[in-house]
Amino acid sequence: NNVLAFPGIFRRALDARAIEINTEMKLAAVKAISEVVSDNIKEDYIIPKPFDRRVLPAVAVSVARAAMETGNTRGEVDLEFIEKKAKKIMENRL
Repeated sequence: NNVLAFPGIFRRALDARAIEINTEMKLAAVKAISEVVSDNIKEDYIIPKPFDRRVLPAVAVSVARAAMETGNTRGEVDLEFIEKKAKKIMENRL
């Protein structure tokens, strides 16, 4: 779902100073989204709501980590900073 994945992928790719958005980063976003819903999965709840506060931080950290692990960054990546920034964005949205 573009609403769930795009902000975390694109913004965090910029924060991580990624060279490109690679397959590993996209898969990391998908996995992070699936982990957010896995505890509460039901017949009528298989993907998180668009403004679920857990999604952006989970996707942000996973995407930045994948960029770092694949050598796809220009320098060091502070995952804690990225997570805090994503949480602050969600607080300001709601």
